[in-house]
Amino acid sequence: MKTIVRFSPEGAVEHVEGIAPNPLSGNPVTHTWRCFVHPSGRLTAGIWTCEGGTFEISAHPSNEMCTILEGEAVIEHADGSRVTVVPGDAFMIPYGARTIWHVDGYVKKSFICNFNENEEAAS
Repeated sequence: MKTIVRFSPEGAVEHVEGIAPNPLSGNPVTHTWRCFVHPSGRLTAGIWTCEGGTFEISAHPSNEMCTILEGEAVIEHADGSRVTVVPGDAFMIPYGARTIWHVDGYVKKSFICNFNENEEAAS
């Protein structure tokens, strides 16, 4: 049966808790609720949160569309420029992008990740 998929922790098909990759400061605890996973594994969508810390993603593993739902973060690009994202902001992170996330308090986003054939799905 095909129905809409709600993005909520209660409806998630998978929940992963842990420390963000490559922590640089603080204790950036993340939660990822995957609410939709395509059978091919090349498309995932859900909710992600992070608390208190700074971490680096040296090469983003997918093309990811995000919308900030709560809190805020400062995203630093490879060239050192920074952008602050707040509730209502929607943006795309391209495959291979290097970013440093600065989360002073808490941030919650919805996400849709598209992994190409030659890209591996994030764990």
